[in-house]
Amino acid sequence: MMMEICHTVSSRTYPADGKTNQSGNTCGKGSAFAAVVILVVTLAFLTQVGTAEEEQQVASEADRLKNWPNLLGPAASVSPATGLLMKWNGESGEGIKWKTRIPLPGYSSPIFWDGKLYLTGANASTRVVYCIDSESGGIVWERRVENIPGSPDSVRVAEGTGYAAPTMATDGVWIFASFANGDLAAFDLEGSPVWSKNLGKPENLYGHASSLVTHGDDLLIQYDQQNTGYVAALDVATGEERWKTIREFGSSWSMPKVAMIGAREEVILAAEPTVVSYDLKSGKELWRLDCLRYGEVTSVPVYGDGLVYVSADSANLSAIDVKTREIVWESGFSKPGVSTALLHEGLLYCGSDDGSFACYDAKTGEELWADFADDGFYASPILADGKIYMLDRSGTMHILKPGRELEVLGQSVLGEEASATPAVVGDSIYIRGLKHLFRIGP
Repeated sequence: MMMEICHTVSSRTYPADGKTNQSGNTCGKGSAFAAVVILVVTLAFLTQVGTAEEEQQVASEADRLKNWPNLLGPAASVSPATGLLMKWNGESGEGIKWKTRIPLPGYSSPIFWDGKLYLTGANASTRVVYCIDSESGGIVWERRVENIPGSPDSVRVAEGTGYAAPTMATDGVWIFASFANGDLAAFDLEGSPVWSKNLGKPENLYGHASSLVTHGDDLLIQYDQQNTGYVAALDVATGEERWKTIREFGSSWSMPKVAMIGAREEVILAAEPTVVSYDLKSGKELWRLDCLRYGEVTSVPVYGDGLVYVSADSANLSAIDVKTREIVWESGFSKPGVSTALLHEGLLYCGSDDGSFACYDAKTGEELWADFADDGFYASPILADGKIYMLDRSGTMHILKPGRELEVLGQSVLGEEASATPAVVGDSIYIRGLKHLFRIGP
């Protein structure tokens, strides 16, 4: 059943705040002392209960690893999934446990939490969040996102972006969805509305497409537009701004990357022409480096072993030393634009918009191998079950053996075009195609 979103607030549980009512009794000192002891013990108990309840609201790292909470999963495109298929065909049905037609179009990728998949669909007038049962493929519920104050009547989008390109995010308690018109909405896992707001009318050549990220109890927003650029951290429970930092870089379609650098958590953003890092707690700018000039479409930054990797469609792939803030190496050949590179065990795997895919030594930048697919890569490569899965835009999955030499283990076809990054959980791969959501598994 369709449901209009409303502006109620669902709050977390916090420790109880005990208060005493003073009366005019004349108890003796012993009774008064006993009363104080009882009060202190009671308050301590209530505080422990409240704290335990609060902690239960925050997903553990183990829970995150069992799910797929955002575009790149719980561990930067690396999944602990096992038993994955290497052969399927979406047209014949081989290896397909189910496929579900999604009523409204969208290029957002599916996210997964506790047996349910969440994704968005939209056109110029309607914006919807879908919940899909992972066992049956049935649509459990769908919710319209509408009647949000400040929401613009119309926005410009390109055909290849559409109105539902940003991928959702979840913290395990709530789910968050955004759309091309700047609408942002939060629901609980059962579809009850929590809060909503409009981020400002986007002015964007292709259409707003930056995906959402949660970190702790922060919802991180990268909103680079030609007219209203900023990065912000919102309270997941209320949508209220914790901090907001203005950015003047024009449009971007990237996503925030949170990295622990030294003893500090940083939020790293890429947009033409600059990579900028911000303090996670305050939003204060920490450092920047110009290395993405003419890079209109920038990929999500990748971090590991003291290096930040950034790239764009028309700018070099660069490795930046976070201590010296200098470029260690760069490559102008096979570099991600829409997709995001995969870093694993000292190797950097990349798929480009033009169909090339390559592997680099992550420290030195040496190109170890390269090849070409028949179509480009918008989906990001995923490492799972000891293999690399790279989905090109035709819907062909290229399955590779990780390593310093190219070894193609197999290819499988979806039967329709695909630009979304797969969610990989348990023994299954969930792929959004142009019209359907597929579950591929044994």
